[in-house]
Amino acid sequence: MTRDSDERPSRRKKVLAYEEIGPFLRAALGSDRAICIGGLFKQNRPVALVRELIRLGIRDLQLFSSPGSGYDVDLLIAAGLVAETFLPAVTLENRLCPNFRSSVEQGRIRAHAIDALTIVGGLMAGASGLPFYPVAAWHGSDVIRLNPFAKEMTSPFDGAPLYAVKALQPPLVLLHAQEADEYGNVRHLTTMTYSDNLMARAGKKVIVSVDHLVKHELITSRPRETTIPCIYVDAVVEIPFGAHPTASFPHYSMDDAFIEAFADLSDEVRRDRTAQPLLERYIEEYVHKPHDIFAYIDAIGGYRRLSDLEREARFI
Repeated sequence: MTRDSDERPSRRKKVLAYEEIGPFLRAALGSDRAICIGGLFKQNRPVALVRELIRLGIRDLQLFSSPGSGYDVDLLIAAGLVAETFLPAVTLENRLCPNFRSSVEQGRIRAHAIDALTIVGGLMAGASGLPFYPVAAWHGSDVIRLNPFAKEMTSPFDGAPLYAVKALQPPLVLLHAQEADEYGNVRHLTTMTYSDNLMARAGKKVIVSVDHLVKHELITSRPRETTIPCIYVDAVVEIPFGAHPTASFPHYSMDDAFIEAFADLSDEVRRDRTAQPLLERYIEEYVHKPHDIFAYIDAIGGYRRLSDLEREARFI
């Protein structure tokens, strides 16, 4: 049996419309509650996807992230959706994340003590299809005493003492990048890719928000610039300014004023729980009320605010 020379198997297009994000997230999580969030601190965080996750109201989430997390994690905690965190760092860099701090102090969430090597090693094992990843760097450290993913082991070759970090294969991975084509080939336009590639390879379901969808021919014309191949991506959605208020270089910088306003409000609530309605009003205004990214942009002050971030990014 021969195939006609012009007949080719069709490729699956992976582009979602904005209104399809919620159903995808719900189906990907199923009965599991573990999610892994890409980016690092105030850069390339998939905040628009996080807002859609909050809109679903799925509770008892277990949060994993690249070694550095911040605003988006604190927003999820403020919404009351988080049960456990497996995060090496939760910080706004210049200050603590107020909702994370108060929730841990008051016992509303369980924060596990793990380090960056646990996340990276676990993802490397998960991405490679291995049950664990060997680690030597914990010698003399107390990290493994409280680390739920670390165990002592012995090298099978020379009997040397080592440690094993359990493979991480998150049911749902949320990422943000600058570009992708319709088949899910993703490009980060800076070197700041962090652990995103590892997360995509280790995750069971991966959705990527991008500032721009581009033609497939543009991707194939410069294949070495692809940072995450389509085989590791289940869905891609175009969301201009989808990382706001974090940065998406070289397109726009982080909105520090917006992040600081949220932190100030959250700190007020942390000190005085009777101010909780202020935080609920914030989540309603910036998460639940906007029905798409354009309504969100209107809510934060319109494109004028974002154009300042674009201008700033050009001079960094």
